[in-house]
Amino acid sequence: MVCLMFLVVTSSFAQEEQPYWVKELNDLYAQVNQFCQQKDWGKVLKGMDRVEKFFYAQPETEREKHLGSKDIGSNFYYNYTCYSSLAGKTSKALQAFEEYAKYITSEKEEANLLLINTDTDLDPIRNHKRFIACLERIKPYGDYIQKLKDASSYQEGTAPEAIRFRYMAPNDSNLVFLRQHYKLDSIAGAGDELSKIKNLLHWVHEVVRHDGSSYNPEIKNTHAIIELCKKENRGVNCRMMAQMLAEVYLAMGFKARFVTCIPREFINDCHVITTVYSCTLNKWVWVDPTFDAYVTDENGTMLSISEVRSRLRTGQELRLNDYSNWNHQNKQTKEDYLERYMAKNLYYLSCIEDSRFNAETLEKGRTNRHYILMPSKELDKEIEGIGRIYIRFSDETWFWQSPYENL
Repeated sequence: MVCLMFLVVTSSFAQEEQPYWVKELNDLYAQVNQFCQQKDWGKVLKGMDRVEKFFYAQPETEREKHLGSKDIGSNFYYNYTCYSSLAGKTSKALQAFEEYAKYITSEKEEANLLLINTDTDLDPIRNHKRFIACLERIKPYGDYIQKLKDASSYQEGTAPEAIRFRYMAPNDSNLVFLRQHYKLDSIAGAGDELSKIKNLLHWVHEVVRHDGSSYNPEIKNTHAIIELCKKENRGVNCRMMAQMLAEVYLAMGFKARFVTCIPREFINDCHVITTVYSCTLNKWVWVDPTFDAYVTDENGTMLSISEVRSRLRTGQELRLNDYSNWNHQNKQTKEDYLERYMAKNLYYLSCIEDSRFNAETLEKGRTNRHYILMPSKELDKEIEGIGRIYIRFSDETWFWQSPYENL
């Protein structure tokens, strides 16, 4: 049940004193929260009406300046739908859900279909034809597994064999410094290869926190990022964390890349994870430092990015490690992390050509090429966010080539 109202987010705008009306708006939300806790749905709806009226009574420029948006947002109408449904107000609930759908179809926000399909608050209206019609309209903005299923297949044999990904040797002085300075051998432990991979993943997850809204530092390597986070008491985004983990693996003699996972339509974000080559399993494996996550099959065998994507398309079983989490605040589930969030972000996959220390720090005279793996029928399409820096391929075998073949 979604019955706790959010308070107005003001932290991003805390550099100046907030006007009186922001406090009043927060007070109105607090009243709604109180009525919600009491399950007095009639008072909740009256409170929601006051919130909406007061919100839009403020000048649009003021709403944008102090709240970051001129609109009240889809979350408001989703909650209004739930409260109306619980109050037995079918007509109001359906009208609110239609407003929610308008936000989604205008591509302002994505639909959380996992929540919608399991939220018992919506059961009283779930079979109504207006609800079903709205659900059909918003499915393209949230049914990411279906998008993967509908994607065209890859086409092998279409990539030039001469092009290969490159990996910095562990005897590079910068990688040697990382290994010694951070005592990575002790962190990896004395266990087998896969336990070392998991221990190093966990260390990067713990050494810095994730902050998706943070700016990318000018110097993008593990040591510089850790020092910056300590100095400024801040976190870094998923891209920086994935690069850190790739460097850590390289320093320990593994072959590793950071992988940008890109959705079919860019609604709000993409995600960057790491992949490391396991000689034990003779394949690349999925490791995500943002969530301290790896994925296995029904037998507990670690899976690759390619295997996870394929299993999402075919409905085969996937398992997420049970301690996967975001900043120790939110435990991750297979349904939300894999079937919603990563299903969205596994449509296109991109890797930098040269996996190395300081891979994306700007250096004079050095250019980085990015290779992107795409469904075969989309190679020639104009796609938002996929520009000249990406060299397009549809050859999955080539993209996931072993770093030890033909060397």
